[in-house]
Amino acid sequence: MVEGVAFHFRDRQTFLNQANPLTKLAALLCVSFLLVGASLEMTLYLGVILAATALALRLPLGAYLKESLFFLFMAIFIAVTEWLASGNYAQTAAASLRFLAIVLAGMVLSDTTAPDDLSRSLGRVLNYIPFLDGYRIAATIELTLAIIPLIFDVAMQVKVARHARLQRTWRRPVSYLVSYTSSLFTLLLDRMDDLSVALDARAFDPSAPRRTVAFSVRDAIICLAMVVIVGIPTFIGW
Repeated sequence: MVEGVAFHFRDRQTFLNQANPLTKLAALLCVSFLLVGASLEMTLYLGVILAATALALRLPLGAYLKESLFFLFMAIFIAVTEWLASGNYAQTAAASLRFLAIVLAGMVLSDTTAPDDLSRSLGRVLNYIPFLDGYRIAATIELTLAIIPLIFDVAMQVKVARHARLQRTWRRPVSYLVSYTSSLFTLLLDRMDDLSVALDARAFDPSAPRRTVAFSVRDAIICLAMVVIVGIPTFIGW
């Protein structure tokens, strides 16, 4: 397993790790909603808060950066398209920074929230909706969240293995890309098959009710912090 893989949960005794997953998910949705169409000032304001949270959690951003080149390329692509469309520096910077801020918020959530805890908490809430199998939907979300870091893990393994064999990308880039993609999907399908066998061996039932995570004082503090975070730009007029 490669250390410092992006979108992996790290089991630690931090403030956010011990908070209820629903509270953290609500905070993520709130931040994402604020970022939609936000001005450059608002984007920088939320970006600084997210960066401070990441530093407080000691996220290995240096290691994550190696696996996040795709997001950097996407941010550059967004900046180029926004510049061609508007020709405004502020809008261009805000568009790319909004994207990076949302990615960072997702990293913070995945770093502090176990997929099974989020599934249990979300499943219980969804199960109150009539004619809806909340636990099955939550189990689907859990497996999806578990697959995301698996993709990054497999991609890093393929990359390290090819570098160990001294394969170079610039000699035959098209051939290298086809071969890399083929190896990635083959290994990923093997890992998915192993995951399926493991779930079958444990008699995994996605519709089975499971215990949820209790709310605590930490969740009240997070909600209060979100009220303050939302209230400051509203008071300033952003």
